[in-house]
Amino acid sequence: MSKTEIWLIRHGETDWNAEQRLQGWRDIPLNDSGKAQAKSVQRFLEQQRIAFDAVLSSDLQRAIQTAEIAFECTPESIICLPQLRERNYGIYEGHPWQSLTQLPDQPEPEINLRNPDLVVPEGESLLTFNQRIITAFNDIAVQRPNQKLAVIAHGGVIEMVWRYIQKADLSTPRPYKILNASVNHFVIDQQRHWHEIAWAQTDHIQTANEGL
Repeated sequence: MSKTEIWLIRHGETDWNAEQRLQGWRDIPLNDSGKAQAKSVQRFLEQQRIAFDAVLSSDLQRAIQTAEIAFECTPESIICLPQLRERNYGIYEGHPWQSLTQLPDQPEPEINLRNPDLVVPEGESLLTFNQRIITAFNDIAVQRPNQKLAVIAHGGVIEMVWRYIQKADLSTPRPYKILNASVNHFVIDQQRHWHEIAWAQTDHIQTANEGL
């Protein structure tokens, strides 16, 4: 049975991450911490001795820069896919995410971006975003059977993949944080069944910023 094995990696930190601002499709570069985190991904994957068939990335620069550092490759060798972009938050991009998301034990804000049915002006609903990401990975698996792939993307992308694997609906609280430069490993088989192998691997990040 053919399968596609994927290591899904969140990009390194940006200044907007540090400021807890929604980035979405805004093309924000890595900061120094983010570059160090990308280097920590390189060390982690070298220890795994994985022979990747290809490196895929969102076409936003924070993901591309992470790929360039983690895999010591040129932009030309990275397969950039706009389908792997973060959710488009439309008019809310640049705003503090905590004011637009329902937090544990807090009342629901007037605008709650976690509401699957919320229409986002100039952006994507959570439901539309989820459908985009599931379709993107199923297409990748069909196009690249029996390959080992590194995919650099975004926190929202990782969350949609986790929800699909776990069969968790879009309203179920997520029990863990999605850290910058975290590594997530899963498989899609030829029947389009998704299987988790190792999730939220973060030990390599702890020493990422030493010497900064």
